[in-house]
Amino acid sequence: MQPQIALKYASEELFNVTLYEWLAQAAPTPAMSELLMKFAAQERSHYDFWKQWLTKEATYSKFRLWWYKLLFRLLGTSFVLRILEQKEHRTIETYRQIAPTLPEPARSELYRLIQDEEKHEAEFLEAIRGEEPQLRYLGFIVLGLSDAIIEVTGVHAGFLGASHRPLTAGLAGLIVGFAASISMASAAYLQAKQNQGVSASRSAIYTGVSYIIAVILLALPYFSFGSIGWAFWISVLLAVGMVMSFVYYSSVVFERSFQGEVMESLIVLGTTAVLSYGFGEVLRRFFPEAL
Repeated sequence: MQPQIALKYASEELFNVTLYEWLAQAAPTPAMSELLMKFAAQERSHYDFWKQWLTKEATYSKFRLWWYKLLFRLLGTSFVLRILEQKEHRTIETYRQIAPTLPEPARSELYRLIQDEEKHEAEFLEAIRGEEPQLRYLGFIVLGLSDAIIEVTGVHAGFLGASHRPLTAGLAGLIVGFAASISMASAAYLQAKQNQGVSASRSAIYTGVSYIIAVILLALPYFSFGSIGWAFWISVLLAVGMVMSFVYYSSVVFERSFQGEVMESLIVLGTTAVLSYGFGEVLRRFFPEAL
């Protein structure tokens, strides 16, 4: 075994030990904490396996560890567990390729490590399923964000064609968005009443609050720029950023295709903007003095 290859995998296992120990301390339930401490102990034994070929101490990226901690704080346990489960799957595939190249008894020992990683993957999936009830409101958040982005971007695009006043467009987006957030929250409440697994009031709150947050963010450029063109394109960039962010989160948590879903969302967003802009141009030609 070449020392640089052993160093690479020893560093990865040492990172896993540190991360699992930290996650165990921050875990939301005692059962999750116990599971993560078990993983940390197993990863420590994996580190010891690779350490026998090292010529210097293994280290890991402190920034990477900080990043995972941030993800845990911002996006929750289930998201981080999904990321780790994907990483465990890649580790298994890599170890399978290396194992036949090792002499005995190292080969058998690495196959034992592979079995540990496979157990990790299965236990990760079980732990994630235990966390899934906490994600039952994610659909309402995504509903509020996606509808707000599409609808308010359409309003702004319409004013881009109809008027050259950014403040007017921004205020229109806020007014329409506020009214629509109440409507969407009411619809979410009625929809949740038919679902025994969720609270109708919490569903309405998640939908309405996520909607109005998106509305405010999309309107901010219209109060910051004197040109409606600049305001519109900055607002569109914010919309695209939000779309890609919540699609990526959903794709990780629910194991969906990121590329497919983000392309579909951006096509809907672009089509809405183009049609609304065209309609605004038509109104401006018919009512030039009003707009």
